[in-house]
Amino acid sequence: MPAASVSASASAPLSPTTLARLRRLALGATLALPLVLSACGGDHDDDEDATPVATAPVETPATPDTPETPAEQPEDTRNQAYLTAKAGDIIQVRIEELHPTQDAIGYDQIYYKLGRWQGDFNRPTWAANPTNQLDYLNRTVGKKFDDYCEDMGMSERAADFATIAEAQAARLDDPTTFTCADAPGTNADVLKTVVVGWDGNLYLTDGHHTFSSLREIADGGPKLPVYVKVDANYSDIGTASAFWTRMVDEKKAWLRDGNNQPITADQLPTRVGLPHDSEPGGMSEDKYRSLVYFTRDIAYSNGDLPEFAEFQWGDWLRNQVALGNLQPLTNYRTAAPNTLTQILAVSTLSSALASTGATDSYAAAVRDASLKMSALADNAVVSGTATAAQLGRIQLVAGAASGSPTKTARDTLEELPRNDVKSDGSPRGAGKLWFAANYRSCGKPATGTCWGY
Repeated sequence: MPAASVSASASAPLSPTTLARLRRLALGATLALPLVLSACGGDHDDDEDATPVATAPVETPATPDTPETPAEQPEDTRNQAYLTAKAGDIIQVRIEELHPTQDAIGYDQIYYKLGRWQGDFNRPTWAANPTNQLDYLNRTVGKKFDDYCEDMGMSERAADFATIAEAQAARLDDPTTFTCADAPGTNADVLKTVVVGWDGNLYLTDGHHTFSSLREIADGGPKLPVYVKVDANYSDIGTASAFWTRMVDEKKAWLRDGNNQPITADQLPTRVGLPHDSEPGGMSEDKYRSLVYFTRDIAYSNGDLPEFAEFQWGDWLRNQVALGNLQPLTNYRTAAPNTLTQILAVSTLSSALASTGATDSYAAAVRDASLKMSALADNAVVSGTATAAQLGRIQLVAGAASGSPTKTARDTLEELPRNDVKSDGSPRGAGKLWFAANYRSCGKPATGTCWGY
C-alpha cells in the first residue's frame, strides 16, 4: 500500500476483519524476533567487535591430604627380661635361663660334688653314735649348703646343723630351711658371670661346673634360683654371628668340644648339666679338663687366672700324650668299675719328687700330670700365647721344707683318694677323687652299693 494511502486512512475506523488480520501479523512478528536476533549475531565467536563476556575462573577442588600411616615397627623378639641389665648388676635367675658358652665340662668334677653333697642318712657306720653321724652329715650334706652360699656371694652357712632332723629337712629349693651368713651378692667378686646376648638371653661366661652340679642334685634342678653378676650387655648387637664373633674375640666363649676340636656356636649345648636319655641337651665330657681339676693346688694355683685356663692346661696335657711324653688316661683307668682300690691307690709326691705308689691308678695320672706341668719354665707356652706362669704353675722343689708349696702339693695329692673314716672310726673329710670315683662307679651314696661301707 502507498504511504499516502496509509496516512489517509489512519483516521478511518478499522473493520473487524482488518483488526483480526493485524493481530495475527503482530503475533508472528513477536515469535520471529528471537530467530532474527540469533541470525544477526547471537553467537559472538564470529563478531570481532563483540566484547567478550568475562567469566569467573573455575577452581579445581584441592585433593584432601592423605593421613600419614605410621611405619610398622618390627616386632622385638628379644627376651625383654634382662635388656636393661648393665655390667656389675647382680640378678637372680633360674638355672634353666643360663646358656652355655662352652661345649664340655669335666664330668669327674661334677661327680665329686654329687658324691659329697648326698650324704647317706641311713649309713650304718655311725648308727650307734649320733654325734659322729651328725659330724658326717655336716661334712657331706652340709658342704652342699656351704658351697651354695659361697657361690651366691653369701659366704657360707650361718651355722652347722644342730640335729640330724635339721639336716634331713634342709633343701636348696626351700630357702626357709637353711641360712647363709650374708645377704646374696655380699661378696660380689665370687659370683659367676653372664653376658646379655643379642637375643636378650643370658650366656654363662663362668660357672658351668657349678650350675651343672646344682642342676643335677635332687633338691636343685633347672628352676633353682641362683644369683649371677652381669659382665656385659650385648643386646644391641644385631645378629647372632656378630655376637659370637665378639664373644670369641673377648675370650668369653670356648668353641671346642670334649676332644679339643673346633665347633661352631650352633653346636653348643642348649643347657648346662649332664646329658640324660629322658631330656635333650647337656654338655659333653672333656676328660683332660677333669684331670686338670684334680691337679689344682698341686701343679697350679687357681687364683686370678685368665678365662678357660684349665681348658688350656688340658689342651697341653692332651698334646703331651700325643707327643709320647705322658701315658694316655686309658692306661691309668685299668680298674674294673667295682675295684675302686686300684683307681684310688695312693700316689704320693715324695720329698725327692720320685714317682711312688701305684702306677696305674687315677691318682697316679694326677701325680704324673702334675710333675710334667710343674717342670715347665715360667715363660714356656702352654696354649696359644699363655705361659706356664700366667696359668698359675706351681714350681715343685725337691727337699722342700714343711709349709712350702711343694709340701702343700704333696699333702693335697695324698688326700685325693682318702676315704671318709679316720683310723679311730670317726668321720673325716674325704678326698675329691674318692667321692668322684665312687659316684662314677656306684651312683648316689647308699647302703648296700659299692661305696664300701
